[in-house]
Amino acid sequence: MKTHGIHTLLLLMLLSMPAYSQFDPPPDGEPRERLAELRRLKMIEALDLTEEQAVRLTVREKTFREEEAKEREKREDLLKQLRTQVKDNADAAALRATLEQITQLSTADVIRRHEYLLSLSDFLSEEQIAKLVLFEHHFAKEIRRILGNSRRGRPPKR
Repeated sequence: MKTHGIHTLLLLMLLSMPAYSQFDPPPDGEPRERLAELRRLKMIEALDLTEEQAVRLTVREKTFREEEAKEREKREDLLKQLRTQVKDNADAAALRATLEQITQLSTADVIRRHEYLLSLSDFLSEEQIAKLVLFEHHFAKEIRRILGNSRRGRPPKR
């Protein structure tokens, strides 16, 4: 029953975004913020958090997401640099150096995520951390599925 409610809420939220955009463009980032808020609320419910745990997790996650965004920008800059190098037929050493930097960012991302999860153990149980990992995987999968369905469009009328 809970899954049906989540799907319905997500579907309504995602369907309302295109209708909203037909009148005025939403302020920058608003759909993402709404989705992040929905995710946060569903996460609190799925982990059965107390109010104190919810506040602490929200603060810790905000810091983690900000770091993630900075690293994503670095990755985009490196990818842009790599595209330029490929376009300009850069030598193998330059390409290797840029690829190494991209690899280091990926490794650092995995380490940062691991440290983030470990840092939650001061106020979440191991079971709650496990539920968080499962929740994040399931939520991301559902969003991809819903967005994938909405991008396919409707079949042509006969």
